[in-house]
Amino acid sequence: MRSPFLSAAATGMLPLIAVFALFLLLRGHDAPGGGFIAGLVTTIALVLAALAFGAGTVRAALAPLACRLPWIGLLVAAASGVPAVARGQGFLTHHHVQIDLPDAPALRLSTTLLFDVGVYLTVVGAAIKVLDAFAAEAPP
Repeated sequence: MRSPFLSAAATGMLPLIAVFALFLLLRGHDAPGGGFIAGLVTTIALVLAALAFGAGTVRAALAPLACRLPWIGLLVAAASGVPAVARGQGFLTHHHVQIDLPDAPALRLSTTLLFDVGVYLTVVGAAIKVLDAFAAEAPP
């Protein structure tokens, strides 16, 4: 039996959790935090959604991503090391670029953020696979 209270609470909390995960992901390239903890926070949101709306609903929404996401994440994380190799430096030596915008703070981008995005995708993809395995019905 589904709890209407849990469903209502999850409906309000899931967007907040998603924004918090995005904050952790974007903060990580300049400070502690980043892809791994943002992936875990996103996993918490997925567990909450499964508890509130049913595991079948979440499984149906995430099934297309389940097999691809960890591999895409590994590819993105590995690609973050390519610019350093192209410059003759060690793999995963990170580079930063600052873009000065008129009437706005400077935008700082780095390959560290790209690495964190790859880690995030890998963690979320692996978590989806684990949650899918736990939510699967046992064979008769």
